[in-house]
Amino acid sequence: MGRTFLQVRTDESDKEQASSILESLGTNISSVVNMLLKQIILTKSIPFEIKMPQAYSNDEKLSEIQATMSMENIQLSSEDIRLLKEYQLSEDKDNIRNQVLAEYRED
Repeated sequence: MGRTFLQVRTDESDKEQASSILESLGTNISSVVNMLLKQIILTKSIPFEIKMPQAYSNDEKLSEIQATMSMENIQLSSEDIRLLKEYQLSEDKDNIRNQVLAEYRED
């Protein structure tokens, strides 16, 4: 069976990052592309799930933050929650971040 040349256009940064990861795993992009093609042939499908990222509402994001903080035994005050909501809607996130950090800086 003859070999052929396959050319793919991709973002340079993505290629570099993927190459670095694959090298640490003992392989390379060419080998992985060949594995992918073989899996497509064997399964007659794309061999991994493709879906749109789930869009969380602001309330769901806030609930996730609260749950994560609770796991660390950190309870959010109503002021903390107010700041998180303000942060989500703000165009000037750095200003809000600096306000929060100012409360925790050692003198």
